[in-house]
Amino acid sequence: MRSQKSLWRFVLILAVFALVAAACGDSDDASDETTTTAAAAETTTTAAAAETTTTAASTETTEAMAPDQIEGALSGMAVVDENTFTVELVNPDPEFPLRLAYAAYFAMPESAFDDPAAFEEMPIGSGPFQMAAPWEHDVRISLEKYEGYQGPDPAKIDTFDFEIIAEIATAYNEALAGNLDVMASVPTENLSTYQTDFPDRNNDVYTTSFAYLGFPTYLPQFTKEHRQALSMAVDREAIAEKIFLGGRDAAHSVIPPNLQGRDDVCPSWNYDPEMAKTLWDAAGDPGPITVWFNSGAGHEDWIEAVVNFWGQNLGIDTSTITFESLEFSEYLPVLDNQEATGPFRLGWGQDYPSPYNFLEPLYASYNAPPVGSNNTFYNNPDFDAALAAGVEKVAASGLLEDGLADYYAAEDILCEDAQVMPVYFGKTQYVWSEDVSEVWIDAYNDLGYTLIESQDGNVTQDVSEPEHLFPTTSNESEGISVLRAIYAPLINFNAKTNEQYNVHAESITSEDNGKTWTIALNPGWTFHDGTPITAADYVRTWSFGADGANGQQNNSFYSNIVGYDEMNPEE
Repeated sequence: MRSQKSLWRFVLILAVFALVAAACGDSDDASDETTTTAAAAETTTTAAAAETTTTAASTETTEAMAPDQIEGALSGMAVVDENTFTVELVNPDPEFPLRLAYAAYFAMPESAFDDPAAFEEMPIGSGPFQMAAPWEHDVRISLEKYEGYQGPDPAKIDTFDFEIIAEIATAYNEALAGNLDVMASVPTENLSTYQTDFPDRNNDVYTTSFAYLGFPTYLPQFTKEHRQALSMAVDREAIAEKIFLGGRDAAHSVIPPNLQGRDDVCPSWNYDPEMAKTLWDAAGDPGPITVWFNSGAGHEDWIEAVVNFWGQNLGIDTSTITFESLEFSEYLPVLDNQEATGPFRLGWGQDYPSPYNFLEPLYASYNAPPVGSNNTFYNNPDFDAALAAGVEKVAASGLLEDGLADYYAAEDILCEDAQVMPVYFGKTQYVWSEDVSEVWIDAYNDLGYTLIESQDGNVTQDVSEPEHLFPTTSNESEGISVLRAIYAPLINFNAKTNEQYNVHAESITSEDNGKTWTIALNPGWTFHDGTPITAADYVRTWSFGADGANGQQNNSFYSNIVGYDEMNPEE
């Protein structure tokens, strides 16, 4: 997920691939009861485990309806009955159930597709909170408890307001003044004081996020040698310690260390000022440099530090380097439309807990915008092939470890090309007011919305203006934060305990090692407008997202479902 916050919680979840779910528990994308730390490389799933379910329940299969009974449906999806549907994958995927906590897999009512732009002004969800009023752009998004919620995790408060605040420093001051109950991202300049500013009302946890600078492939003046030099000239350890006071960790990989990332991938991502200068001088002057980043989120300090290292170690006159910044909702379209004129800042946090999720969405050639998050428009067939080989091996054996060598080979290629420059891995420091308790931030860096308690029944939290509030196209942290409060996923992860639990899914089963999945829904659920949620709503929603003609940014999440290629023929 493209992140503005660049802050994600430490995830103890790789072993969840086994999906041993006799006692599922879940809340707001964190991690899982049946997990260990990602650093434990031996915690892998077996093919036999892929045949188990997210609950111990089994479902009786009846004759499936033909998928063409739902207009525009993926041929690999079929409705079995009102509360059951099947998903056939092109390649077996033991990790498939892990993905289902992500927004791309939320079900939307049929009315959403009549006019998506109008729908997201006041989306009709299925979760513990519902929209209390239309989205007040640049002001707030007001939610209220949904009394008809059927899930295992009802809200403990009456109302929840996302206060839209563009500047993170302003939000911190609002929290200090008691006008904001939760702030999920302490500004850099307050890292030395937040614990005394909010005594006994603060926390610091590891995340799966990382921040990077991307070099667009459509800017030919930045050759591979230029990119390597710019990356090797930056002392990431110094940035982590001096700018973030140890609140971040230096990144020499694009895979987080708690998801089996490595400390040393290749020279391009290591600090070597002498080699950087040699490469830079040999490559020649590329001309003026403009650095792009989103405003209001506290990125100015570390971006400036990066530029200073370029001046110090490459001999660049830093007065000739310019900066361009926009609010996040305006910034992402610039990147998607290839309008950035220089290196750009972005972050990423898990959509699901796997090393693959930190490679394929960001760098696979087929994930370029508007259907994916490959904002550098990186295109290397060898990288794509290495990823595909890893997926095939994991699918064949059910063992994550069998795919790691190929995933690492893909990362080696990416590092050599230096199309991106990782800078730091995230921790999150967050604070809260005296009026609230049970404040927990999950693996997606979102609040545990159904855990938090409040003396007056209301909670306020800061958020920047979202780009979208539509599950199949929202893939940035701000919009996802809101959607996860108003939609119920099939499965979730408890923000406090890291336990996986079923939400709308009664069971998720596969009897062929992860190629075909049967998803049974808990009956009796309704959308916030009172209409029943059925299996057909999932088929309809996922198929809408999969159709490239609809331009949904989460399109790539459906690419392994049979019928995707037929729906999106190569030009």
